[in-house]
Amino acid sequence: MEFGEMLRDLRRGGGLSQEDLAEASGSSVRTIRELERGRVRTPHRRTVQVMADALQLSDAQRGQFLALARKERFAGADIRAARTRAPATVAPSGAATRHHASTTGEPESGPRRSTGDQDGQVDQPVRIPRQLPAEVPVLIGREKESSAIHRLSEQITAGPGRSTSLVIVHGPPGVGKTSLVIAVAHQISSRFPDGQLFADLRGMSATGPTPVADVLAELLRSLAVPDAAIPPPGAARDGLLRTLLRDRRVLIVLDNAFDEAQVRALVPANARSMVLVTCRRPLSGLDATERLRLDVLSRTDARRMLGALIGRRRADADPSGVDRLVQLCGRLPLALRVAGNRLASRRDWSVRQLVDRLHGQPHRLSLLTAGDLDVRAAFTVSYRQLRPLTAAVFRSAAVIAGADFDAALAAAAAGVHVDEATVACEELLDAGLLQSAADRYSFHDLVRLFAAERLDDEAAPGRGPAHERAVRWLLAHTQRAALTFRADATADSYRRDARAWLEREAPNRPMAVRDAARHGWHTDVVQVTKTRDRYFDATTQHHPAGSPPAGSGPVRVGAQDQGVPHPRR
Repeated sequence: MEFGEMLRDLRRGGGLSQEDLAEASGSSVRTIRELERGRVRTPHRRTVQVMADALQLSDAQRGQFLALARKERFAGADIRAARTRAPATVAPSGAATRHHASTTGEPESGPRRSTGDQDGQVDQPVRIPRQLPAEVPVLIGREKESSAIHRLSEQITAGPGRSTSLVIVHGPPGVGKTSLVIAVAHQISSRFPDGQLFADLRGMSATGPTPVADVLAELLRSLAVPDAAIPPPGAARDGLLRTLLRDRRVLIVLDNAFDEAQVRALVPANARSMVLVTCRRPLSGLDATERLRLDVLSRTDARRMLGALIGRRRADADPSGVDRLVQLCGRLPLALRVAGNRLASRRDWSVRQLVDRLHGQPHRLSLLTAGDLDVRAAFTVSYRQLRPLTAAVFRSAAVIAGADFDAALAAAAAGVHVDEATVACEELLDAGLLQSAADRYSFHDLVRLFAAERLDDEAAPGRGPAHERAVRWLLAHTQRAALTFRADATADSYRRDARAWLEREAPNRPMAVRDAARHGWHTDVVQVTKTRDRYFDATTQHHPAGSPPAGSGPVRVGAQDQGVPHPRR
């Protein structure tokens, strides 16, 4: 709805003629007639306010009425700017200028243009928000993801589709989501001449995410809506933002989102705009145009990043040290940036000196901090938002020695039902604290260290009980699986499933046997050895201790169907 249409509808709804409204507001009949016809594109603020008083509007109606009037002033000023080629971005002066600059990122001074109407309009600034934060000085890699966002912005420029383009960039903590989005936003900003808005939704804040109503209010202020014209929290405030952005080509960056509901209310309802969202979760409930998951850097890009941070000559002087540092940082961009910044600030350190300091695993996370950059803190904010049972599964899984594990082994370590562990592992995957491949889960090396810290600090007996549960479960599981290869044992389908399980758990089983021997569980070790040998004999192959034969596909049935033990019910 245009301002003139709303004025006419409100006047008629109140049973007023143009003459009645003119008398009540102190305006001329001609002014009201021209406003209703849309011939006056820049209604004076004072004129609109007295008309709102004369019409006796409700708070919600008044807010929308004032906002539409301000939108008309924007549109009228843009038309004149196109005719006169006047500058598009101006700012007010004095205290208002300083407030505007603090909320929108605009400069504190600039040209002003007259926007007079029949009532003697005074100079009115046109405000176009340019709120993007500064880019990080070193952004390496991410060419694929960057190209995807560029292509989408080009499609909007060529011809908008049917809805706002929504891009969700998600991934584990410390992987560089914000750095990528801000860098690309700067690169494509010229395609959105009506402004670039930025909001930190504080989804991972220890004090909780920013309420949607507060974010909406800040965005409206950035669009020059005065506090008095901002509707109360609710549908009216959401609608006002969509109204103001309806015909505009804007880029909105929503950083650090908490959930779908927080984002949904901030997406404009037009096809000329683009919204970039960063979040640790994939926000599967949103109809995104594109979802981009970030992972750790490739080894080549990780080495390039360190070289850019510490200087190419310094990196080339110790290539093996750089490779080891990349490994200790797990190719995680945040850890690499911390390590690079520490070396850059300590010119007397060699790369090898930092490598030697980080090599002691119990202290690695404590050393990966530089100023307000802190790897442990990045993991902590995700951990604090977990359900208690999910947090327990996360901590306990740190005792699993192999590179990966399934939900059943995680359940055994935590002492919970396998179905509960399955849900927990999926939640950890969404939170970026676990990785996955098929039905297997794994830790990033630094996340595993963090999980072990939490287990030692928060589980009263430490990691001993979880470790014992995992080892005993693996031993019993191995015995049951190997027994299916007796001559008088079960059908071939069960043997195939058992064989697949034995192969999948091959990295975990030898460690479990060694730990059992170390704890003096000799009976269990002997039984596992006998049943394992029976398995090898049945498959007519010979293998070194602890190694199963190669081949076979994935498990087709659950542990309970294989006749092997599973965690307590």
